[in-house]
Amino acid sequence: MNSKHRLLFAAIMLVATGGRAVSIETALFAAPQSGPQRAARAATVRPVRLREVRGRGLLADVWVNSVGPFLFAVDTGAGVTLVSPRLASAARLDVRSDRSRSIAGLSGRGTTAHDANVQSLAVGDRTNFVPGTRSVVVTAGLPNDIDGVLDPTEAFSPFGYIIDIPRLELSTFDSRAMPLRLEDQPREGAVVRWLRQGSSHRPFVELDNGDRALIDTGSSLGLGIRSNSESDRGRASYARDIGGGRVSTQRVRPMTVAIGALELKNIPTDVISGAEAGSPTLLGLSALRPFRLVFDPVNRLIEIAPSLRR
Repeated sequence: MNSKHRLLFAAIMLVATGGRAVSIETALFAAPQSGPQRAARAATVRPVRLREVRGRGLLADVWVNSVGPFLFAVDTGAGVTLVSPRLASAARLDVRSDRSRSIAGLSGRGTTAHDANVQSLAVGDRTNFVPGTRSVVVTAGLPNDIDGVLDPTEAFSPFGYIIDIPRLELSTFDSRAMPLRLEDQPREGAVVRWLRQGSSHRPFVELDNGDRALIDTGSSLGLGIRSNSESDRGRASYARDIGGGRVSTQRVRPMTVAIGALELKNIPTDVISGAEAGSPTLLGLSALRPFRLVFDPVNRLIEIAPSLRR
């Protein structure tokens, strides 16, 4: 059975030609005592420490079938969890050779991948098992220094999850017991609707100009906008995407956009050339770095608010 997934890995695929991902300190602080993070303690998945690596985004240690640790990028924009062939071999995955699919990146160029079954997947330590993921996609399109890409929406289902970027922490919460609510707007932040495209569960939000933007923690870009021109102008950063195609990004004048009540002033803005027509606007780490992101898949709401870091 063949299917096609448009997977957006603008930052993960960055070649060392001017990528702009900025490392931040890796010290972690005690978890906040209010809101959905209180409920994270009752979830089956313990909080996970992340680290940020230039050009690779947010990374976590992952064990597959109790083998590891492997290095995974945490990518809300992925749509599926991906693993490399070397991981599939080391973890002795049951690769479905009869179930191939074509996966593509921003350029639209596709490559063949295969479904595989996993018995267990743990994040942060060998015994911190996630409840959701029981299947992965094996692809040779990942960088050599990355073993996989973790889609947290899929991995932590049915729980909601929190990515606190300044604290470099990933945690879960019971969104049925502690749901987000549109009427509970955070100070200096916003709770907005989790928009989806088709059957995909990737998290989109609506900007004040009417555009839909994909919240993509796998990207080191800021506000990523597809260029209408095929030619590169000025100094650009080049990227090889997961399908083997090439795109380039150019940092331009900062923009100001709003997501619900939250105004993002003068956020880093990147123009993406070589992206397939119809590629969405991206909100990557450079735009989201000050924030704690709360994803409630049950009620299809997302909270974006300043981190409670102390």
